[in-house]
Amino acid sequence: MHAKLFETYFDVVTADSGPLLDEVFRLRHQIYCDELGFEPQRASCLEHDEYDKRSIHCLLFHKASKTYIGCSRLILADVNEPEEPFPFETACGESFRWSFEGSAEPGRARYGEISRLAVIAKFRRFARNEVAAADGASEDFYDGDEDEKHLFPMISLGLYLAMTAIVLNRGLKGVYAMMEPRLARRLRRLGILFEQVGEAVEHHGLRGPFLVDCDAILNTLTPDCSALLGKIQYALVMPHAQRHESALSAVVNAPSLVQ
Repeated sequence: MHAKLFETYFDVVTADSGPLLDEVFRLRHQIYCDELGFEPQRASCLEHDEYDKRSIHCLLFHKASKTYIGCSRLILADVNEPEEPFPFETACGESFRWSFEGSAEPGRARYGEISRLAVIAKFRRFARNEVAAADGASEDFYDGDEDEKHLFPMISLGLYLAMTAIVLNRGLKGVYAMMEPRLARRLRRLGILFEQVGEAVEHHGLRGPFLVDCDAILNTLTPDCSALLGKIQYALVMPHAQRHESALSAVVNAPSLVQ
């Protein structure tokens, strides 16, 4: 079900060119600065930081509306300063209780961090009377079109699996993410076994550091999510022009659920 729905309505594109990176930064400004106020607004309307240069970025394309509706990035270890902390380490401070040096793969070179995972408001689910999470991680749907509701779980799941596909393609040992514990529980039900490695801290809401072992994930994913991961892996290795053409060609046949 997940794989079929996702393939019908969405496509994942690696942001590997200037225009696509600008689209990532524009989306992030729209979500983090304009919609949620997590970051200060910029005259350029592009939100970026020092970690983007050592990151792999992806976009989520909605076929029916012909628009990019979400994005995420995988931050890699700094090749020039391999022991430079990931941003989640700074956010956690002393609450982080996992040691890189004591791990089976010492050092940060074979690890990454999922960061800036964000979805535009039209496709985001959030708890009423609460601040919305950028990744749509809260429990309740927003008051929108009833026909759209079945699509929402595909969005954050698709972005997390896109990051997983990139991690696997690069042969990394593990990947971290700052997330709400309830999102980690929901991902666990799908076989993405994030382990909490520190106490939750205030970071755009109460979030904790989580780690997933990439060597084990192919054995723990549900069959449906495994099929979806395979489709996303294939999409990410296709040349960009071919991926984009494939995404646009499906627009004619995809029912429009967003007005």
